[in-house]
Amino acid sequence: MDKYEDKEASMDDYSHEKKLGADGRYELEHGKKAAAENDFNHAHALKKDAHDDARNRHYRHPILKHNHSNKY
Repeated sequence: MDKYEDKEASMDDYSHEKKLGADGRYELEHGKKAAAENDFNHAHALKKDAHDDARNRHYRHPILKHNHSNKY
């Protein structure tokens, strides 16, 4: 995946996260606490994943990317 495709995937994660948050609020208002909690947890995981992708895309040194190192 190149840099452009990675950024597109992160933007998709962001929009999916926003949709899950809205769905969770709707379900919470209608008494579906378990489904709302699941949506909120999924949205949080997507947000963390998108944040990690963005950080890795912008701040990792090219040599570290080449070596597949997790350290910054």
